[in-house]
Amino acid sequence: MSPVDRRSLVALPFALAPLRLSAEEDESLIRGPTRPQRLAALGPQSDGVVLEVLVVEGQRVTSGDVLLRLDDQVQAARIGLARASAEAEGELRQAQVQFEEAQVVLGRTQQAAGRGVATDWELRQARARVEMTRAATETAQERRRIERQRLELELAQQAQTVIRAPFDGVVTRVDTVPGATLTRTDRPVTVADLAVIEAVLYVPAQAWTALRLGQSYQLMLSDPVSRAVPARLRHMDPVMDAASGRFRAVFIIDNADGAIPAGLEAGFDLRLVAP
Repeated sequence: MSPVDRRSLVALPFALAPLRLSAEEDESLIRGPTRPQRLAALGPQSDGVVLEVLVVEGQRVTSGDVLLRLDDQVQAARIGLARASAEAEGELRQAQVQFEEAQVVLGRTQQAAGRGVATDWELRQARARVEMTRAATETAQERRRIERQRLELELAQQAQTVIRAPFDGVVTRVDTVPGATLTRTDRPVTVADLAVIEAVLYVPAQAWTALRLGQSYQLMLSDPVSRAVPARLRHMDPVMDAASGRFRAVFIIDNADGAIPAGLEAGFDLRLVAP
C-alpha cells in the first residue's frame, strides 16, 4: 500500500465555484453533484481501545487490507483457552478405551453364557456396560465438537476487533489515534473507490423519452476540472417527482486514473439530447 498523488483524493463535500454559463446555457443545463460509486464509513463491530492505525489519509488500499486494529489481549486469552479445550483428547480417548474394553468383556461373557458358566444377570451387566461406555464416547465426541465451535466463535469475535478495507480504494479520512476508545457506533475510517464516479441529476420529465440507458453523454464538470467528460447513463428512476416534474438520472464517469475528484458539480446540457 502506498500513498497516492493529490489528484486522486476524494473531495467530499466541499464548496466549488459553480459552472459559469450564459443565460441561454443556464436555462438548458441540469446540474447535480458527483460522488464515488462506492464510499464506506467504517467502524469496529465491538467496543474497544485502538491498538494501532495502519493507514494514513490518501493511502491506497486493496480489499481485505487491515486498516485499524483494536486491543484484543483479553480475546486472545479466551482463544487460547478455547483452543486448548478443542484440542484436548484425554476425555475422548479414555471413553474410547473403556468402550473397547466393555466390548471385549461382553464377548467373553457371551461365550461363558453359552457354556453355562455366566448367568443372565452377568450378561445383562456386560451389555449395559457396553451401552454406557458407548454413550460416554458419543458424549465426549459431542463435547469436543462444541469446543471446536466455541473456538470458531472466539476467533470470529477476534475478527471483529479489526477493520478491513471492503474494496479497493483510497483512504479519505482517519479520525482516531492509538489509545482512543471506540464504540460500535463510531466510524473512524472512510474508504472511497474513485475508479468510477457517479453524477446524480434531476432531469425534466420531457427528456424521459429522449434518454437511453447505456448510452454515453457529455457532462460538464466544474472547477478544478472545467471540462466535458463522457458519462454513461446507468439508471433512470421510473418514479417521477410530481411536484417538480423531474426524475432522477444516474450517470457513470470512468475515472480509472483518479484524475477527477468526487464532489464536483456536473452539468448536463439538454440541448444535446435529441427530442
